[in-house]
Amino acid sequence: MNKKIRFLLDRQEIRDVVTRYFISADRRDFVSLVDCFVPGTLVDYSELLPVSSGTPIVEVAAMIDSAMSGLYSNTQHFMGNHECIIDGDRAAVETYCLAIHEYLDDAVDDGTRPTSALRYIDQFVRTSDGWRIGHRKAVRDIALQFPPRAVTMWQPED
Repeated sequence: MNKKIRFLLDRQEIRDVVTRYFISADRRDFVSLVDCFVPGTLVDYSELLPVSSGTPIVEVAAMIDSAMSGLYSNTQHFMGNHECIIDGDRAAVETYCLAIHEYLDDAVDDGTRPTSALRYIDQFVRTSDGWRIGHRKAVRDIALQFPPRAVTMWQPED
């Protein structure tokens, strides 16, 4: 296969894995979420959760599941900038994400929506099942609270 076509296909498959991770988190499908990783992968979510920097993804997924089901009715993870540097069967990937959360109880924090600007710094590996995350570090760059209702500049005419 042509090298340029192989590169484009690899890049798209890697992006699809990252997209599947975010969709799985929002749908609370933690089996699919864990499947984005090489089995046994140790991850660093220490900036987001009370875990050490080398915790198995299966444990982190269980913690995310517990936290989300106990606190949030909905989440949406929006994928932004995505850098992918492929070197044979390995790839260095960095993905920006805006994660918006909605509390189960509107009384919590006056109904605001906790929102984080995150970066996922990944090392991907090509496996017999396709590209998978072999290492991840999650970084929170910004944390803020959005108001409970969308703010708009538009005002209807009388």
